[in-house]
Amino acid sequence: MQSLAICARLVARAVSGTEAENFLYNSLLRLSTSSSIHHSQPSNRLAISSSPAITRAVHLVTATSGYSGHDDDDDDEKGHLKKKKNSTKIQRTNRSNGYGDDAFFITKNRQGDFLGVADGVGGWREHGIDPSLFSTSLMEACKSLVDHKLIDLNPLTLTELLSKAYKQLLEDKQCIIGSSTACMVALHQEKSILHTANLGDSGFVIIRKNSIVHRSQEQQHYFNSPFQLAIHPSIKDQRLIADSPEQASITSFNVEENDCILIATDGLWDNLPDSMILEEVKKIAEPTLDNLQQIAHALAKRALDNGHDPKFNSPFAKSAKRALGINIIGGKPDDITVLLAVVTSNC
Repeated sequence: MQSLAICARLVARAVSGTEAENFLYNSLLRLSTSSSIHHSQPSNRLAISSSPAITRAVHLVTATSGYSGHDDDDDDEKGHLKKKKNSTKIQRTNRSNGYGDDAFFITKNRQGDFLGVADGVGGWREHGIDPSLFSTSLMEACKSLVDHKLIDLNPLTLTELLSKAYKQLLEDKQCIIGSSTACMVALHQEKSILHTANLGDSGFVIIRKNSIVHRSQEQQHYFNSPFQLAIHPSIKDQRLIADSPEQASITSFNVEENDCILIATDGLWDNLPDSMILEEVKKIAEPTLDNLQQIAHALAKRALDNGHDPKFNSPFAKSAKRALGINIIGGKPDDITVLLAVVTSNC
């Protein structure tokens, strides 16, 4: 078996950042032409559940955790992938709303609670661009729109929110270049409905009584190349991908008190199978912020450890085998962002 720790990312997500990634990208792309590739089509179908409604207003208690997969870019992927000698050094700023190239936001308005994550495409380093700038700007724009606008929370709100935030980036005079996935959820406090929108391979699950009762639909153009919002007006690269906010998959789901909502970037989903997620979430004795914070950190740490384990049969390795027919094993080192929330009526 090939080790995924040696292969590292296998395929560049949209643009690659090292010679090794370029080699693997081209090799696997050739293999994919004779393989059955999973291609998740975008879906805007509205799925509204028939769960019993909560009779009193609810809100979300939310904890966050995460890890950067490339702190200071000094030991790229903890030694699993050697750094390109002449690669451009990207100056990064300390942020309180993100880990590595990931970003997130948490806010609320008069109708509900809003959560979102975005995963910046790391390959922009090849062009001397900080990948976190796009994802951070996108999440900040979403938060600002919720904070300063009277948004009527309905099934289409999150698509409209994502579209307006993306438009702000397009119109920004600083010309923000980059790309990212995006996943957002919003809980209508009076109706107890969770509206969701997902573009790409970040995602969410809703957990009730230690079972996953609803989850996001992953969107891929081809293996490890997710749908993504992008701005790249002056860079020509045939691998660059740009999708629209309207292609996000949207759903609405009736929630119950004590339901857990886990939103995360692919650094978690690629390294934690459902069984491990449920194993951690069931440890929540009481849905307090402290307890949620402990579990959020445990989930992120477990994903981090699995990502650097060359012997772990990760969900990413299994997906690679299904999509490309490659017999590999190991985790996928990556940035990890986790938002863990619980539905509650307590003040």
